[in-house]
Amino acid sequence: MIIMTTGMKVNSSHFEKKLLLWYHQNRRPLPWRLNGNPYRIFVVEIMLQQTQIKTVLPYYDRWLNAFPDIYTLAKAPLDKVLKLWEGLGYYSRARNLHKAAQIIVEQFNGKVPDNILDLMSLPGIGRYTAGAIASIAYQKPVPLVDGNVSRVFSRVFHLKDDISLPETQKKFYEIAEKIVSKKEPGNFNQALMELGSQICSPDLPKCHICPVAKMCIALKKGNPLELPVKSKGLKVKKMDMVVGILKFEDKLLVRRRPASGIWGGLWEIPGTVRTKELSLEKALTQEFEEEMGFHITILKKLKPIEHRFTHRFANIVPFECEIKALPGKLKNQNLRWVKKRALDQLSFPVPHQKIMASLRV
Repeated sequence: MIIMTTGMKVNSSHFEKKLLLWYHQNRRPLPWRLNGNPYRIFVVEIMLQQTQIKTVLPYYDRWLNAFPDIYTLAKAPLDKVLKLWEGLGYYSRARNLHKAAQIIVEQFNGKVPDNILDLMSLPGIGRYTAGAIASIAYQKPVPLVDGNVSRVFSRVFHLKDDISLPETQKKFYEIAEKIVSKKEPGNFNQALMELGSQICSPDLPKCHICPVAKMCIALKKGNPLELPVKSKGLKVKKMDMVVGILKFEDKLLVRRRPASGIWGGLWEIPGTVRTKELSLEKALTQEFEEEMGFHITILKKLKPIEHRFTHRFANIVPFECEIKALPGKLKNQNLRWVKKRALDQLSFPVPHQKIMASLRV
């Protein structure tokens, strides 16, 4: 098949042959490639959403030791799931993975679905992840497009459309659907992503060793570094967060965060985001009094912790606090007094772990 873009042609069968040959000779020996099954591929594809392979590797091994199959994951307590995910970020992925496992056991007899529609009906699985699971785990000839594939397509086909726009992604999927290998769809899709990751990098593409360099229109025109075109990202917003370390005897007051939003479902040192009209101290005492029913005394301000979210930068300021006596029943059901030796059984956001470590809590 000949793919036409920008008035120039790319032979898709020749592209497929060159790409697969390169992949079989150069692919990285990743554990899910060496010993994969639908469950393991399902797990790693969720982990790889917005996270690099080198970061995922140790989590993947620990996960399989704890949850070797879909049934053990489905039956596991959410706190154990979140604890194993601790530090990997984007915790909604862990909650979605846990919920999806329960649905697979209840509705699909424990078998990870092999078609796009059923996969996309599961929480946390969109078109890309569904395509990855269907093609890699089941060899279904379905397309997928991620950031690496978008960059490869932009350069090979010399597409100057803004890759952040939905209509551009639609165009990429149309190309991917035309060129996906019918014989080796899983290997072909992995090869595309590997090419973008290892060869067709954003700032320094290795065109001299690229297996499809002779077909790359951007290289022929002499401007691969000008592609892909991407609009500027959102401006990073700064915010002040304040937390109160409240101990009583050998216990620390902690709070479970709401299931959705930042650090969803994790435990935290209680606190709040400071609004402009309040001082850090006032914001903290107000949060404890109005939301938790505690009348605290602030003892000492501690060293702030800086943390970067996707589009936010947080300055987290901890304070040591005290109360004279324990109140009666806790006002908020998400609050809990936890003995210090039991804290490591709960999952905390990374900056809160750092605060507790600095205090040896």
